[in-house]
Amino acid sequence: MKQYLRVLLQKLFVGTLLFISVVLLGCSGAINDSSVTPDMSEVQVDFAPELTVVEIATAEQPTPQSTTAPTPLTNYTNGPPQGNGAHYDSVPSLPEIFFPDSMKPGVSPVAYLNNPCQYLENRLGEEKSTPGTVVVPIMFHSIVQPDRPINDTTSITIAYFEKFMETAAELGFSTITTQELVDFLDHNQAIPERSMLLILDDRRPGVTELFMPYLEDMDWTLTLGWIAADSTRDSVWETMTDLASTGRLDVQSHGYNHIYIQDYISTAQIEEELYKPIEVIEARFGTRPIAHVWPGGNFDERAIAMATEAGYQVGFTVYSRGPIMYNWIPLGEPEMAMAAPLMVLPRFWSTVAVQALEEAVMVSEAAKKFYSAIETAEREYYLYYCLPEGSH
Repeated sequence: MKQYLRVLLQKLFVGTLLFISVVLLGCSGAINDSSVTPDMSEVQVDFAPELTVVEIATAEQPTPQSTTAPTPLTNYTNGPPQGNGAHYDSVPSLPEIFFPDSMKPGVSPVAYLNNPCQYLENRLGEEKSTPGTVVVPIMFHSIVQPDRPINDTTSITIAYFEKFMETAAELGFSTITTQELVDFLDHNQAIPERSMLLILDDRRPGVTELFMPYLEDMDWTLTLGWIAADSTRDSVWETMTDLASTGRLDVQSHGYNHIYIQDYISTAQIEEELYKPIEVIEARFGTRPIAHVWPGGNFDERAIAMATEAGYQVGFTVYSRGPIMYNWIPLGEPEMAMAAPLMVLPRFWSTVAVQALEEAVMVSEAAKKFYSAIETAEREYYLYYCLPEGSH
């Protein structure tokens, strides 16, 4: 009996030590994992929502439709068990994905198409965007005249604004609209190889007017993240509708009352923030918004689900993750946790707009070399798995 008790006590003691070790290791991992917390020196928001990281979805085999569930860009699945009969010494597989040296720490490229055949058809098809085509979304706020000081982290001087516009033209960048961005992301529709989306947040008729000469001279457009509140003065509406009549403005939603999405915000408030701007923008500008610019950069799963249900096709954060390419979105952990890459697209800040263009050029040139090197392998994969049997 004593021997039995001694053995039992030993087992209990060892089990207790193992349990304590597991708990301590788990706590250590939770404390040291800062990847889900945005760098607040980069993301200027009043509130960083608590986000839960979810497992990222992947596809086991090609499916005929696209999905917004994020897939880390490693290899796609190698297709169905049998190809179309094309002869190869070995079964074709897709090469490793493009991962530029300039990728920021904690950021990874994420795919939103689970069907490799659909992806390759759009990538390799005629009249599509060329490999290495980049889109640079940039958010603007105030532009300060020379005699006024800058007292915040979002404003830029008129001199820097002019330098940015000149640099963009010199580097061969052109603007695209939100609809052109959606067509590019969904179908790789042809857009300029160096594209940018200039997004002016809030209600800023004066700043909009500063853009207008450049828009006219360069044949560019300006995307507005427009706050649709009832408090907007009649004079502002009159100015903005006049400017919109030029065809240079691409008006999208920036909320109704510019409410930051937080845990205590009710479903009714989120609904108003998402649905009311659609009604107002359609009535005032005659167009339906398809993008939502998250006020303060705040979002959560509730809001993203409701935005998708409302018909928004893309959303923009305040995270400066990098330029965008077809089926290639650089995201951090907070965005990946939402499992909806197109609703949490990154944006560069206007304070580093020139550097953003230079970074995008480097990514574009590196991507062109990468895709040129793997084109043969991609075509072999497409011929083997994606074409009907006997069509090769």
